[in-house]
Amino acid sequence: MRKPKITGTEQGFTLIELLLVMVIMGIMLAVIVPRAWRANVDSKYTLVRQNCTELVAFASNWAEESLLAQDNTCGCTMFNYYATLTGYTDNSAANPGWHYGSWIARQDGNWTGPSAPITPNGRTIDGTAAAPESTVEAKIDPSKIPRNPFNGASVFVSASDPAAAGHVVPGAICCAGAGESTGMVYFALIFQGTDSTTTTPGSTGGGTGGLPSTSFYAGQDGNLAGLRNGVFMARLN
Repeated sequence: MRKPKITGTEQGFTLIELLLVMVIMGIMLAVIVPRAWRANVDSKYTLVRQNCTELVAFASNWAEESLLAQDNTCGCTMFNYYATLTGYTDNSAANPGWHYGSWIARQDGNWTGPSAPITPNGRTIDGTAAAPESTVEAKIDPSKIPRNPFNGASVFVSASDPAAAGHVVPGAICCAGAGESTGMVYFALIFQGTDSTTTTPGSTGGGTGGLPSTSFYAGQDGNLAGLRNGVFMARLN
């Protein structure tokens, strides 16, 4: 009995054809995967900026309420409150070389706490120097506290504090201020990126220079120009 003849349409793929398909798929993956990863990271940066915008509103409410609670006759101003949010303890005055910044998750400032709240310069209650009655975090409904999209943690916990974590934390937020030649101080929120290389924002309060750009997302640092690439908070003196 004669065996049926195998036609060309019934033949399988040749090795060369399979290799060609694999090469094409590899090229497609090499193009698509990095773009998908970049799009995912960019979307997280967008969420971090949204977090910063929300935090600016929370900080403003905290400062206004704290200001209203102080003695009417004391000399504490809104500048002094914002200065404590940068971790600046000597917030009696500023100059054009004034640059300072602190991670908002640090447990020694007025964003969160409660270890050592900073008393704004000149603030008194019934004639006695007094720290603010609460922190910014305490003013936020726990269900509405922003979370770092890179690690899922609250922006106020140590996991979002590079200095405490001991490594770069993309999405970690720093509150910084820089003095202008006009005598005003520009306050903004800036944040770490995946390319950041250092865990400390640094500080040069009362001096020249600024916070290192290697701590932050592209174009952001503690200098005036760098802060303008962040999320604006206030401009005060």
